[in-house]
Amino acid sequence: MHFLTTSEKIKKLRNQLFLKQEDLKDEKVTRGLISMIETDKRDLSPKAASKIADKFNEKAEKLNIVININEDYLLRSPKEDAEIYCLKKLKNAKVNRNIIDRVFKISKQFELIEVRAIGYFKLGEIFENEKDFLEACLSYNKSIEIYKDINKNKKLGYIHWKIGECKVKIMKYDSAIEHYHTSQYYCLACGDTKTMKLCLYSLANSYKKLNKIDTALTIIEEYLGGCDENDDKQLYIEVNCIKATCYEAIDDYDTAADIYNVLLEKISDDKDVLVGYFYNNLGLDYFYKNNLKQSMFYFEMSEKFRFDIDKTNLAATLIEKSNVFIKQKKYIEAIKSIELGLTYAKNYNDMKYLLRGNYLLANIYNKSHNYKNLERIYLEIVLLIKENGDNNLNSIYNKLAILCLEQGKFKECKEYLLLAEVLYKNVC
Repeated sequence: MHFLTTSEKIKKLRNQLFLKQEDLKDEKVTRGLISMIETDKRDLSPKAASKIADKFNEKAEKLNIVININEDYLLRSPKEDAEIYCLKKLKNAKVNRNIIDRVFKISKQFELIEVRAIGYFKLGEIFENEKDFLEACLSYNKSIEIYKDINKNKKLGYIHWKIGECKVKIMKYDSAIEHYHTSQYYCLACGDTKTMKLCLYSLANSYKKLNKIDTALTIIEEYLGGCDENDDKQLYIEVNCIKATCYEAIDDYDTAADIYNVLLEKISDDKDVLVGYFYNNLGLDYFYKNNLKQSMFYFEMSEKFRFDIDKTNLAATLIEKSNVFIKQKKYIEAIKSIELGLTYAKNYNDMKYLLRGNYLLANIYNKSHNYKNLERIYLEIVLLIKENGDNNLNSIYNKLAILCLEQGKFKECKEYLLLAEVLYKNVC
């Protein structure tokens, strides 16, 4: 893409508005000066630029053309115009990979280093929205590298937080925590209090996922003790969500349910996706309290809400709801609910519930001695683990070996045992 020099801008505008060099002259801007500027023999001064811009705007008004030319436009270099163009494209809500590719080419041509950092960040957001979290992390890291090279650290806290969020989505909680702590370091250095609050929430969530409940609750109380509910109501609600799940982790389902019910009253938007989340978790709380009727009530509330408003998380409700059926030994209904949930999990790349749903199916087929389907599900779990990483692959190979042994399939049994042995040796 070609960006005009000052001389090219004046020449082009003059021809578009049917002006001669003589028409641009002023008491301090001679025709000779115009000629020398257009042939790059003289630089354009700010005063001359202002007067020439006025001439262009006057003629445009007479022709009923809107151009809004000012001295800044005339004085800008092609590199400066290229930077403005690129930044405008990257700020557009409809930015996509094709636009970013064009921006990268322009940034390379004009050595717009910071533009490349912003471009990689936007590319990371695109991958994250597409749930390609590994590619998102790669793009975010490229952005970080460039910002570090040009010694601009103000945005590093937020980008590290974004990487942490992607790591959580692929269940790499230890790695996520490392990025959250790095984020806090940069936030503290740059005074980014907003991202610092997000980090406290995210750290609590990750520690909870690692079953470090005391650490998670300490962080939660640190956040809640220093925040104003009205200042950031949404984050306040989300932190309390983590608090509720911490109590669930220590089997205090009454306290967790009390928290969810209080939070439901605080939500003013009946289309807030947290409504479906609260209903879903209330379903779980009552399930663990063995109140299956109340549990099913809340799961159905969550399912209806998420079908209408939040299909992204519908898989969680459908798959968790199957536990109520399993408890009642209604395996056909449970399988239907899980398989529908897995369909949504695949559509929205929900790795957590792809695994959870298949593990539940394996449990059902094992209980009902349906070995053919059990082997099929184990192999599906193997593929999911290989594609996304998990620590249970060795365990699945051992389960497959036992399954084959019980069916007299000794050759297959040996193959799975050898695969498990290789994995064990690699770990050791």
